[in-house]
Amino acid sequence: MMKKWKHWLLPTVLLLSLVLAACSNEEPEEEAESTDTAQTDNETTDDNMEQEPDEPATGEDEEETNNDEHIEHQLGLSIGDTATVVSSPDDLTYEVTINEVSYRDELENVTLYDDTFVLVDVTVENVDDKTFDAADIFTPAIGELDSEEYVPAVDSEYLQNTSEITMVEGELAPGDSVEGTFVFDAMQVEQYNLAFGHAGDQITTRAEWEFNSDEIQ
Repeated sequence: MMKKWKHWLLPTVLLLSLVLAACSNEEPEEEAESTDTAQTDNETTDDNMEQEPDEPATGEDEEETNNDEHIEHQLGLSIGDTATVVSSPDDLTYEVTINEVSYRDELENVTLYDDTFVLVDVTVENVDDKTFDAADIFTPAIGELDSEEYVPAVDSEYLQNTSEITMVEGELAPGDSVEGTFVFDAMQVEQYNLAFGHAGDQITTRAEWEFNSDEIQ
């Protein structure tokens, strides 16, 4: 009977040994597999962080800078010079060129009250990004240099029937320009100052031209 028991016990022990050996071999493989997976995930995350592109620029900073650009006043200009004027409150931006200045003793259908008519031929160019009427630009004034007395240009309604005067008017799209004449009923002096806005005016950017009477045609 003892032999039969031993004969049964030996196969059982061998079977248990094989089962334990198989379990011992599987556990490290699972642990190794888990470690490899975690390492791969970490490497993928690091690569994504390194390859993540920078956020694209929105252009808002550049636009804000452009909108905030300030144009300085331009003073002491001469006949023939061009200046940039920015009117308030509409912030119309345009360039003004003084082409020539002339005297007139009389004009058709216009009454002279002071010494002489001073005619200022100008070119106005729209350098803004919007369309506006040339008649809406700042009304210039003229006075004796270094004085505080200025007279504005004669109102356009008084010049409607004066055929020899071309008005500064008409719709100007960006880049368009118009040539016309401003008329002043002024004193005759040695030195003049023509101002598109002077120190006492509410204007964003002003421009002033200086010239002598011998420069006037």
